[in-house]
Amino acid sequence: MEEPRMSGQNNREWTKKFFTEADLKEFEGIGKSYSPQAMKACQDKWAALIGEIRANLNADPAGLVARDLARRWQALFNEAYGGHPGLGRKIDRAYRRARKTGDDFGGQMPFEPEILDFIKKALKTAGIPCGPSSR
Repeated sequence: MEEPRMSGQNNREWTKKFFTEADLKEFEGIGKSYSPQAMKACQDKWAALIGEIRANLNADPAGLVARDLARRWQALFNEAYGGHPGLGRKIDRAYRRARKTGDDFGGQMPFEPEILDFIKKALKTAGIPCGPSSR
């Protein structure tokens, strides 16, 4: 999963801004629930989707392409964090703050702010609730 990478001193510093020790343990538990192959497959799905969004940043956020990207974004987010709504909300809050402040999470922001802007608009126009849903 692209969200968030939890290694190194820089990561520990910025994660303290958004996540408690319990949250970090929850991330660890989620990570342990994936086999290495499943984790790689999930990371690859995120990378591919982010690449598609990047390639379509000029698309109409209300158009079919953007709605499909938004649906897929939300499905991947729910796949990873749907059973962890509190953690998902904190991830969303961290990304929104990063967008406002230009914070790149110590170099660990997995995508540029324009990706988040586009997907938020696409989610809204598609009527897809942003953030995790319960499974």
